[in-house]
Amino acid sequence: MNFLIVLALVGLMHAARTFDSGGSHATTLAFGFVLLAAFFTGRIFANLRLPKLTGYIATGILVGPAVLGLLSPEMVHDLEIVDGVAIAMIALTAGNELDLRAFRPLLRSIQWITLWAVVGTALLLGVAVFAMQGLLPFLSELSLVPALAVAVVMGVVMSAQSPAVVVALRDEVEADGPMSRTVLGVVVIADLVVILLFAATSSLAQSVVGSPGELSDTLSLLTWEILGSLTSGVLVGSIIAAYLRFVGRNAALFVVAVCFVVAEVGSRIHFDPLLVALAAGVLIRNTTRQGDLLHSQIEMASLPVYVVFFAVAGAHIDLRLLASVALPATAIVVVRGIGLVFGSRIGAHFARSPETVRRWAGFGLLPQAGLALALAALFVKTFPGFGAEARALVLGVVALNELIAPAIYRWALVRSGEAGQREVAETADRPAEQPAA
Repeated sequence: MNFLIVLALVGLMHAARTFDSGGSHATTLAFGFVLLAAFFTGRIFANLRLPKLTGYIATGILVGPAVLGLLSPEMVHDLEIVDGVAIAMIALTAGNELDLRAFRPLLRSIQWITLWAVVGTALLLGVAVFAMQGLLPFLSELSLVPALAVAVVMGVVMSAQSPAVVVALRDEVEADGPMSRTVLGVVVIADLVVILLFAATSSLAQSVVGSPGELSDTLSLLTWEILGSLTSGVLVGSIIAAYLRFVGRNAALFVVAVCFVVAEVGSRIHFDPLLVALAAGVLIRNTTRQGDLLHSQIEMASLPVYVVFFAVAGAHIDLRLLASVALPATAIVVVRGIGLVFGSRIGAHFARSPETVRRWAGFGLLPQAGLALALAALFVKTFPGFGAEARALVLGVVALNELIAPAIYRWALVRSGEAGQREVAETADRPAEQPAA
């Protein structure tokens, strides 16, 4: 039945496009079509024991400009308005999950895994990119030291994680336990670590490549982005907490509206919506009593936003571009996977983590999405001479990870035994009922 519904939606969209004259109604049509088609495709994937998330992405690829063309490039561009809202909501959820008291027993694991898996993989990827210099024209034109410096920056960009995918998959299978909590902590901390590493390595590479005049501008911009985002996140968290406590009505709509403002205004003043919302979520969970209420309100409002967000991410995947960088991108995906999985095991060993964390946490670091794309865009601005070619490689790596990594992490959640454990944990946390007198 789900398959027939998707076919009917595709047919209706094709018919509607024959009368399409553009304009705002075309974007509304595209939003409704993507929402429904991706939702029902996700149910098909769930019946096949695959992540719904992969179904959403696959829908975007199929109906996007690269395959069926039911969504024009203009429609895809207009639907990007959902991206910032979804990233802010996902980051708000991730921050709200970071109960610092509950995560304290996992802090040692998070620190060691971040060091070995995230930082170690960034360096490993830098070496791999440099070793493939002959396959990458933008590197082969540089001399030894500049090529090595740029390769390290590329390694940092491609080591980025995806809290969006981790949170979505954890919610989909209702997972809870030391492994899924450790993964969430690592990917959240890793975003900040990767941003800081990018600031340091890109500044160094700029001076080595020969554009030292822009070094101070880059440092100022990144300092403003990081510190400004975290500071404004405290303000946003305070506003949301006050609304939840003193008003409460239509809270889900209010949260979506705040995320929209964070995304749209933040991007215009060079704040990172992910960092803003992350700081807000951490503040609400750890300094107020509104964390559980915020979680329930986000769950009420998040499904349509997430469905369209991941479908639009799929629509951005250009299969021709993917084919042009297939060899180096595939090699980098393999190197990245090896670095994250084995680096995670080494870090978990040093931290004396539970066996389930040692065996499975590395698979939760494989998904990749927004941050890598954002850093790739910043890379283009930092190195305008060859940034576009480097961005094509990053897009290829992200595209491959978007397609395969969600299924791998879902498999890891199931094999670890943590899938379906959230309700058990919530039941255990509830106070026992007092016996009747």
